[in-house]
Amino acid sequence: DYIVELIHPYIPGRTLRSSDQGLLIIPHSRLKTKGDRAFEVTAPALWNSLPPKLEIIVLVDSFKKQFKTHLFKLGFG
Repeated sequence: DYIVELIHPYIPGRTLRSSDQGLLIIPHSRLKTKGDRAFEVTAPALWNSLPPKLEIIVLVDSFKKQFKTHLFKLGFG
């Protein structure tokens, strides 16, 4: 319940291409040092930056495996 209260889906006021991408709202923080590191800011930013193929994975084990592969590709090209 606590985590659900911190994360909100992005629902645009009109139909946009981003409407069906499963994006999350990234709240603005007042503090650059600590505010931008807060879970409610960082988690949606990271989720929104994932490739679409990772966002549609339903099984946790499959997501972990593909996410790990994605991070290795980012880190080691």
